[in-house]
Amino acid sequence: MVMLFCRYLPSSSIAKRFIVIPITLLLAAQYGGTVTTTPTSGGGNIQHDWEEISARMGEIEFPVFTNVPEANKRFMAGLKAQLYGWIEFATDQFRASQELDPSFAMAYWGEAMSYAFPLLHIDQADLSRATLAKISAKNLVTSNTEDQYINASIALVKANTTQDERYRQFTVHLERITQNGGPGSDVAAILLASMMYELDGKYGYSTEKALDVLANVLKKQKAHPLALFYMITLHAYASPTKYTNVALQAADEMETMKSGPYTGLYRYPPALHIPRAYLYFTYGRWTNMTDAGNVALNLHDNYVTFHKNGSHPSALFRFHASMTVHIGLLQRAKFSQAYSILLQLKSTVNVTDGTSPLLSAYLGAYYTMAARQYLETRNYNISRYKTMDLDEVYSTPLDPTGRGNAVSEAILLLARGLQQINRATMSKARMEVIEGRLANKPQFDQDRTIVEIFRLQLTAHQEYGYGDYTKAFDLLRQAAEKEGSLSTHIHDTTYLYIPSWEMYGDLYSKYDTQAHTEQFYLRALKKYPGRTASMLGVARSYQRTMRTITYGENVRVWYNKVYNVWRHSDTEFAALTEVEHAVTPDTPWWAKYVVIGAVVGVGAIFFLVIVIVADKRRTKTDSIITISKREIQETKAMYLASGVEKNPLGDRPHLLEMQPRPLSATDSIPDAPSPTTQMVQGVAPAEYVVAPQDVILDDIVAPTDQK
Repeated sequence: MVMLFCRYLPSSSIAKRFIVIPITLLLAAQYGGTVTTTPTSGGGNIQHDWEEISARMGEIEFPVFTNVPEANKRFMAGLKAQLYGWIEFATDQFRASQELDPSFAMAYWGEAMSYAFPLLHIDQADLSRATLAKISAKNLVTSNTEDQYINASIALVKANTTQDERYRQFTVHLERITQNGGPGSDVAAILLASMMYELDGKYGYSTEKALDVLANVLKKQKAHPLALFYMITLHAYASPTKYTNVALQAADEMETMKSGPYTGLYRYPPALHIPRAYLYFTYGRWTNMTDAGNVALNLHDNYVTFHKNGSHPSALFRFHASMTVHIGLLQRAKFSQAYSILLQLKSTVNVTDGTSPLLSAYLGAYYTMAARQYLETRNYNISRYKTMDLDEVYSTPLDPTGRGNAVSEAILLLARGLQQINRATMSKARMEVIEGRLANKPQFDQDRTIVEIFRLQLTAHQEYGYGDYTKAFDLLRQAAEKEGSLSTHIHDTTYLYIPSWEMYGDLYSKYDTQAHTEQFYLRALKKYPGRTASMLGVARSYQRTMRTITYGENVRVWYNKVYNVWRHSDTEFAALTEVEHAVTPDTPWWAKYVVIGAVVGVGAIFFLVIVIVADKRRTKTDSIITISKREIQETKAMYLASGVEKNPLGDRPHLLEMQPRPLSATDSIPDAPSPTTQMVQGVAPAEYVVAPQDVILDDIVAPTDQK
């Protein structure tokens, strides 16, 4: 299966070349828990719980003629899997359907399509023709709709005809079926969209027309799983279109919705996660990209762990999910986490057998990620990554004619040359060798152009180091022009490195610290939205040249954009501190004195209030004491002056005023009454006078001057 994909995978188009990976990478991954290793009679090496898988792929309408319901179910499971790109599973289902109903014509048609599937660049025309021939050889009964699909496939694999012509004829048949409408026409529409994309720029077909076809399907069925899948996937490899919001909405719905019209689609996420990651990548939505990549990575690992089957295509392309996560983490300044992803891939390279066909793919991915780890951090002066041993990483030159090898090796050569300028000459020489190997091979034109861009970028930095600034900037302009002239919008994860205009801005900022370099970074952002290094360059340029209020607003706006991406960084570095300081509102020089004065003033007022309250309380207490003393003196004087009338004891004379009377001869002295007798009767003797207890005699002193 691995060789099947690699053999029919041309390198002339980056987008088309890498669309194979996300479609096939994780289609099976979600179903790891339902798979056994029992071989199928159809030749597959694993037996799946096909009913569960089919249910999770959503429902589509495609009427076919068979009297065996089980055969029809198997066929539908195979058809959906095929359109999602899971060819191995689809072929197993078509063969199982044939066994259940040998007279089922469309089961043979489905198998034939597995051998000739243009979107995945599978073109085993001879094998496909032989399978289609069984339909006529067996005189199988077909409906009018089935005949249209069979005839389209016959045109697709017609002998003695060029591939372009076969593809054109196949597309014409699909257009006719789609225009006729009716049950099952949405399958033709999906295939038609894929062919219009494949033939972009030929015979009047284009990606835009492909998206129009998908939009018409979605008008009829809003949550059509296949239409949404292709809408997301085609946008992941194309410049923005009028349907971009539709694709983004579908991707977002898959991220957040677990109910409603997208329920079925949410339950079937494997094939969509890599294209979703690319779609978010295109618009600089790094958190969404990282999340989608992580889901794809986890699903893949679960699948491979269950099967222990390293030969499965998803195992070959595991690094693709890793790269999406790696890029997202680097853009979010989560450099430590990104480095751990790199080390995981390094361990995979170390344990891979040197004779394994996987080694070249893993090495290419390792070179790519190591180069990116250095390039994305080189301006932040983080010692751990600035001193990365790129010589140790670059262990083996790659075959430039292998898929993606030329670009993967060239970007590592660029990183090594920038890390130590004395390596630049050697790195450039190797790049020239790679360009020579790709010369006169039209299918590698774009790869060769990208390698040339890297060589121009490295040469520019070398000339700048020599002091030839004019030549350095001229070389970067050439690189930027070539970058802009590429036929495909290069935002595939493998090819996003350092934009030439961003490099231009970095060098010019060093050359002239007062120059308006924001224009260069803005050009880079136009092609690569959301790049934090470019956004930081814009903010710094506005800050250096800030002369007006408008410029000041721009500084805050652009620093805030960077901060919103970096706010959860896992690494401390100077640029992050700079951004955090910039988004913190500035305090005027006099503000601290105002604060100090306010604190002192409040403290003084509080102290005065306490003093005043305490003084009032003390004054009131003194007054009460003074009044009490005066009243006592006046009362004493009043008693002495007024005599008995004012005696508080009433009519009884005061003890001080009672003068003892001398006894006469006639007075008799009565015997003292017995207190016991009187008290028993409850009457105190009249002569037994007791002074009131509240009168203290010692306190009342008669004035000595009164006679």
